[in-house]
Amino acid sequence: MNDKLKSNKNYEILDRDDDVLLFDNNNTFTVSRFKEQISRDFERKFLVNVNCDFLGKNHLCQVIKSDVSSISVDSVRFSSSEIQWKGDAVNCKLLKVGFGGWQEGTVRVQGRVVDGYFENDGLLKYNKPVIDICIEFCPDRPNEPISLLDDIRQSEEYKKLLENN
Repeated sequence: MNDKLKSNKNYEILDRDDDVLLFDNNNTFTVSRFKEQISRDFERKFLVNVNCDFLGKNHLCQVIKSDVSSISVDSVRFSSSEIQWKGDAVNCKLLKVGFGGWQEGTVRVQGRVVDGYFENDGLLKYNKPVIDICIEFCPDRPNEPISLLDDIRQSEEYKKLLENN
């Protein structure tokens, strides 16, 4: 398992919301929509809504589900305030805004749910888990640096100049 973690692949974090992912099953997502879908799935699997009492009023709060927030061995209980998940790489294509075409490669998702507490009107703290999603992409072929001279080299004048020498 450690061999996979030490791979030579250089993943970059996808943080442009308008970039597009195309998967082998022909499903396409913008990065922002893909993050939203992953976040919803995390919420459905790891969070639960419970009734909370704030200043004598019932409110709906989210907490990490009890069956995933702790592990017990006999009578010893280990609690967790953070759940981390790392996905395996999946083949896909990436279309970056401002770049010329699809890049083939792999995408992977990492997510975590962190149990957090926030103040309500400065008087009372309440539980509000935070879902953090990170999407990373690794191209099959590394990007070659673009030379400023490429346009000149492709021009007809440059080709004629080379032919004359």
